[in-house]
Formats: sequence, structure tokens, C-alpha cells
Amino acid sequence: MAATSDMGVLLRFYASKQKSPFILYSSFVDYVKRYAAKNVEEQPDLVPYLGDPVPQLEKSFEPLIQSKQIAIIETNPAKRVIFVTGYFNATFAERYKEIKNNATVPFPTIQDMPKQTPNEVLIKSEYTDIIFELLKNQKPDDKNLYAIIVPMNLPSIIFPGNVPVSILVTASLEKMQHMLEKDEYHDYYLKKLRISNPGKEISVKNFFSQFVKSPEEALQSLKNSADCFYFWGQLCYFIKQDYEKVKDFTQEDVNVLQAVAISEIVTSFYKNESAKNLQQENALKSVQNHMKMPPYFFTMDGILKFTDAKGVPLQGQYKDDALKEFLQKETTDAMPNELPNLLVFKTASGARYFIYKEKVFPLVIRMCNELHDTINDNLTREWYEILKNYDKKKEMMDDAAFNDRLEHEVEKLNPVLYALLNATFLSVLNIEMSRSNKVGNSANLFLGDNLLPYSTLLMLNRQTILANAKILLPFWYTIPFFSWLIGLFNKKPAKKKKSSGPSNVHEALEEAEEKPKTSHKNESRKDSLISAAKKVESNIVPEGSTIERELNSYKKQWNRMLTKQAYLNLTEDVNSLIRDYMRKVLRTISGQSFTIDRIQDLAETLCKTPNMQKITDQDSLYVYVQLYMIYLVKNL
Repeated sequence: MAATSDMGVLLRFYASKQKSPFILYSSFVDYVKRYAAKNVEEQPDLVPYLGDPVPQLEKSFEPLIQSKQIAIIETNPAKRVIFVTGYFNATFAERYKEIKNNATVPFPTIQDMPKQTPNEVLIKSEYTDIIFELLKNQKPDDKNLYAIIVPMNLPSIIFPGNVPVSILVTASLEKMQHMLEKDEYHDYYLKKLRISNPGKEISVKNFFSQFVKSPEEALQSLKNSADCFYFWGQLCYFIKQDYEKVKDFTQEDVNVLQAVAISEIVTSFYKNESAKNLQQENALKSVQNHMKMPPYFFTMDGILKFTDAKGVPLQGQYKDDALKEFLQKETTDAMPNELPNLLVFKTASGARYFIYKEKVFPLVIRMCNELHDTINDNLTREWYEILKNYDKKKEMMDDAAFNDRLEHEVEKLNPVLYALLNATFLSVLNIEMSRSNKVGNSANLFLGDNLLPYSTLLMLNRQTILANAKILLPFWYTIPFFSWLIGLFNKKPAKKKKSSGPSNVHEALEEAEEKPKTSHKNESRKDSLISAAKKVESNIVPEGSTIERELNSYKKQWNRMLTKQAYLNLTEDVNSLIRDYMRKVLRTISGQSFTIDRIQDLAETLCKTPNMQKITDQDSLYVYVQLYMIYLVKNL
């Protein structure tokens, strides 16, 4: 053994040399003194034990006593004895090796411990608790010694911490198998299971035969099969039921009942684990379904806020590691020469979004359509003002400059769209979808290997915008000579930049007088609601967009009326329903309760009404209702 200053290790080593868990305190003191003198050069931490080691030993023993690794027995003050728990770890580990080879060897029990064994050295726990804990997270060590308390007043099973709990489980199954191999038990319990499960005779026979033939395979099926849980529970119940009638147990009876108790709790553990795994699997499927619904792109924070059909957050239904593993798999696993199903992109602000690849092209097209009107109106007004001032810009006359301006507008108005159009995966995705004719590539965004110009993507024409701006001008702007002459005299000088603050003290005082004084009163209920609506809006409206733009976008998705009048009528009918519903809600709701969860509940309730159910695209309608509710409250 390499030199060490760990007293726990030295105590176990000394006890094994003495072949007894009971060692004299004085003998160990002498041993430590000699050991320190011999190994102090290799292990400097042994220096305190060179002179009088007792004070340092007393200090070292305190944590060992608290962790139940040792106990001090003082039957006689002159003869203090140290009881070393770890001595039995090695002894009983050998017993479990024997049990593994021979199922008839009984479990070690508390009766196998010496009578002088202090009770405090054993970690006593009900079998329902300790087996669950060990199956969940066992860290094998040679320090702990468990006393597993089993029912029916049976002797507690001694289980050393350095033995894997799987050995205890397998040994229990093999003991039950050994009993059921006997003819009188085999046919009897098989018959009871068949009678209790009419119509499932074949399943019962397969389960029973598999268990009797190979307990390890039975344990594996126990982890995966729902029927097995039920059959296991019945079998354990029948065996216990029969033994309840027995008054005096033989060693074999004790052996079987201890094994049944362990097997029963193992069945319960794997049943719970199976239920959790199924819940987690369903929750991750729901996460996947949510990510394939509008708005199609989500941050990690957005994913963590997903809820199930009942409005319960999905986050508690799966482990955080399971979600990370799911996203990692979705963003990395791919067929040869293909992109993974889930793609990741970042906006200029650093926000990281996930999006399924089949949703990329439809989303880009939808966002381009949304921006068409906004950019068209903005440029028309801006160019009108420029022309009105008898001025011009390069983007009015040059297509390349015009496309540069459109790119700038997209970057400013919709950072998500700009990030997608500049994502490295977009060209690869275009080739992949073109090759495989996958859904989601209904419109091509590329000309050859190059992305289409922004003017084409946004369906904006420079000449058309310029013509519309000119139409708004007074008629004399269209007469060349008069236009030139008036422009010569009326052209406004370049505007000076506004100063960042008042130019002098007098102006600053006037500015301060004009500003309304801030009220120190508590916010009214109306102000509280508006504040809450703005807060919720920041969570539901994507970065770079506005609530008005999102409303317009989702309206075009659920409202598919062909004629203009029918389109307007349906929009007004839906808006009226939402307004009427919100009038009732606003009588009782407060700013504190106006949260995203509350809005989702209200929207879901409204969407389930008969009139709303007639609309086909329920997903888009559901999002639209939420947005319109926020819009109404925000503009109270």
C-alpha cells in the first residue's frame, strides 16, 4: 500500500491485518506512530503523528465517526476499542460473489454481524427508500454499510456500499427464479397468473418462461415493457400472499421473501422511470411540434416557455440535459450531403435562433411580403420629401444603389429576415431542396448560385416608387422650365444638425418648464394594464418587428377570402369578437395578472368558440388573437 495520511484507509488496512473489525485504541496509536516515522518523508502530512499522535488522531476520528466509518466503544476506560465498519465491506462483498454463483446462499443479514457491533455504524433505511436511491445514483465506496429494512419482520439485509446495486437486484431475481424452477411452484404460479389475466394467456406464458429461463433478460424487459410491470407486481403479490399463511419461516423462506421485497421495489422503480421517460419523450415531441408552428424561429428562452395542451410548461416534463441532447441531435445529425433538420442562425444583436429547414423558405417569403408595403410606403414618403425640396439621391437613379438601400431597410426593419438572407446555410439549403423537390421550396430565392436582388425578393420597383412619389407633387413640378426656375429660388439649404441639448441656460429653463412634472402617485389600473401589455409585447413580438406588422402578417395567413370585401368583413368580424370578449375580461383583470400565460389561456378559450372554429388555420388565428388582445390593451 502506498503511503497515506488518510486515517480511514489506515484503519481499514489495520483491521484487515488483525482480521477483526475490533481493534484496540492503544494498539492503533502505536501502529500510527511507527507508520508515521517510517513514511514521513514520502508523506509530510504524517508529521503531527510523530510525537504524541493521540490529539491529532482524536481530531481525525471526528469526521469518521460522523460518517459512520468507525465507532469508539468504551466498555472499559482502560481499553477503548475502535470498531471499523469498512472491515465488513470486504467480508460481505465476498458473500455477494458467492450468491452470484449460487442462488441458495442467503443474503447477509444483521444477524451475521457480531453482537458487539454498535448500531450507529449501520446506515439503516427502509427498502423502498434505499433501493430507489441506489438505483438512481449509486457511487460505490468501501466506507458505507447499509442495513436494508424489509417487511414482514424479516431480518434486515446487510449491503456493503462497494457492491453495485445491480448485483443485489440480479441476486434477488435469481433467488425467485430458483424457487419457480421447481415443478410444484412453477405450474402453480403460472396458473394463478393466467387466471388473473384472461385473454392475455400467451403474454403471461412468455413473461413467465422468460423469467424462469433468464432473470437478466427479464430485468432488461422490465425496463422497457409496460405489461411486464403488471405481471411482476402480480407475481410478487401472489408469492407474499401465500407466505403470509406460514407461521415459522425456514432459511429458504426468508431468502425468497427478501428477494421478493427487493424485486417488488425494483419493479416500482423501473415503472416510475418508464413513466418519466414516456413523459419526457412526449414533451420533447411537443417541443418539436411547437417549433414547427408560427413564428417558426425561436430562441432558447422561447423554447423553454413552451406549454402542453393544458397550458402546463413543458420544461418541467423533461430534463434540461434531455432538451440539450435533443437540440444537439437535431442540429448535428444529417444524411450524407444534407443539412441537419434544425438550423441555427444569429442576428446582429447576437440573438441565437433555431428553425427547421423546411420552414426557412416559407418564412423568408412571408417576411418579404410583409416588408413590401412598409418599405414601399417609407420610400415613397421619403422620396416625395426629397423631390419636393428639388433634390435627388443616387438610389433613385441607380439599381445597385437602390438594392443597397433595400438591404439597409431590411436590416433595420427585420433583423431576423436579414440574418436568414445572409445565413451561410441558405445557398446549401436551396441546392438541397431543389435537388430533392422537398416541401418548402415553392419559390426559388436564387438565380444560379446567387441570391436574388433585394428588389426582386421584396417585389419593389425603383421606377414605380419614384413615379408614385412624383404623383404626390404639385402640378408645376412636372413643368420642366417652371420646376427649374422655382427650384432655383426655393431650394432649401441643408438642415443643421440638432444640438444634443439646449444652447444656453435660458433655453434649458424654458425646456424644463415645458416638461410635465412626474406624478409620484401609484399607477392607475389602466396604466398598469398598458405597462403589462408593453412588457408582454416585448416577449411575443420578434426582434426588429412591430405588433402591427405581426398582426398584418398573421391576418393574411388565417384570412383567405379572395374578394376584398369578404376579406375586410371577416377581419372585422374576428376583431369584433375579440373586442367584445376583452371588454368582459378587462372588468376583472389587473396589470399583475395580464401575463403571457393568461393571454394564451384567453386566446385558446376564444379560438374554441363555434364561430372561431370555422376558420381553417387555427394556429395562425391563435397567435393573431393573442397579438390583437395585447394591441387593444396597449392602446387603451
